[in-house]
Amino acid sequence: RRSHLDLDEVDSGLYRASSKLLWVPPGGKSVFGGQVMGQALHAAQLTVHRDSWLPISLHSYFLKRGSPNSDIIYQCRETSNLRSFDSRSVDAIQNGQIIFKMQAQFARPEESQLRHVERADGVTGMPRGVVAPDECLGMDDLLGDLMARAPAALLPLIEELRASPIEVRYAVGAPHDPLDPDPPSMPSRQLLWVRIREPITKAPGLDAACAAYISDQPLLLTALRPHRISFPSPKLGALATLDHSMWFHGPFDADDWLLYDMHAPFAGSGRALCFGHLYRPDTGQLVASCAQQGVLRLAKPTLKNKAALFAMRGA
Repeated sequence: RRSHLDLDEVDSGLYRASSKLLWVPPGGKSVFGGQVMGQALHAAQLTVHRDSWLPISLHSYFLKRGSPNSDIIYQCRETSNLRSFDSRSVDAIQNGQIIFKMQAQFARPEESQLRHVERADGVTGMPRGVVAPDECLGMDDLLGDLMARAPAALLPLIEELRASPIEVRYAVGAPHDPLDPDPPSMPSRQLLWVRIREPITKAPGLDAACAAYISDQPLLLTALRPHRISFPSPKLGALATLDHSMWFHGPFDADDWLLYDMHAPFAGSGRALCFGHLYRPDTGQLVASCAQQGVLRLAKPTLKNKAALFAMRGA
């Protein structure tokens, strides 16, 4: 069985993602950005031919929407091969146009006596007070409850959400009712347990590629919380990633639980800025950090949007 990150080598530094493996998120029309980012990082890793070298960072831009109907070609260039660091540039190309660009850097893991981890609130290590993932309500549980009481018009969307390759559990209590068309305002922070549903092959850099995949989906949604908007919502006109950066700090397994701590300190001018940190629950170690800017716009009032709000209420 092939995964969402599988690639076929076409030539040296050239890889193809089959359109049959491209995934469109529920309610969306274009390829999931996290998949493109994860595939690009995986392609870059395949051009690094030094044992034990792994990604330490990536910086990427989403330039055009990806179509689920055409293959994506990843063109990798060896930007540099130095004693301590390798760099790669990756273009994702579809129908002759560049839809995504990434710069990634790789290095050999090394021990360092200069080491610390500190959060913005001055506390070291993983956030405290979170419930273990086995004791938390899962998105699967929430969606199962919604299937029993949601209007018929929303059932196909809920079924699509249940098929997500990312498993999510709520680390600090149940979320608000997704069927509530007027949810309460909440802090611009959320804590989720996340992991890839299926076991993954332990190939070099594949856990990092999976973490890039995971990191994209919920991060920008954090910026909706203070504005009383859930996702999906007919109130929302545009929600899309513009650029995404990520830094990898230590080893982890992406098919095991990671705590994803997300914060959105700014929204304005039709954009939002979000930051995220991934922690291992067994050690409390910070293993990855990310930053993302995205488009965030309200929908213009239309009869179609008003009808969608009535559907959410079951009217």
